[in-house]
Amino acid sequence: MKPNRDAAALAASLSSAAAAPLQLPERIPVAANLSVAPVEKPAAPALPKKSSKPKEAPDTVGITLRPDRALLNRYTNAAADRTRKEGKVISAQQIMIEVLERGLQVKS
Repeated sequence: MKPNRDAAALAASLSSAAAAPLQLPERIPVAANLSVAPVEKPAAPALPKKSSKPKEAPDTVGITLRPDRALLNRYTNAAADRTRKEGKVISAQQIMIEVLERGLQVKS
């Protein structure tokens, strides 16, 4: 690779900048206000202790689905509607799994 023609000038500029002392900004004196009492933090509510029994992981297998955009939008909209209705977050993936399980129950 061909050396840059300005490399020597850059090296000299960096060396001189590194040798020069760094100028710090002026320190602004802070007026001590002793008449103000420190603010106390409110006590955090005690969280209930979790059980020492570990939660069992569900017996699931990870897979990858590649639905077309329109189908994914339908599942996403259905999940949004269910989220509003139930008051807790329902994902499009949960809706897909429910639909797949209903399909298996119909064929059985």
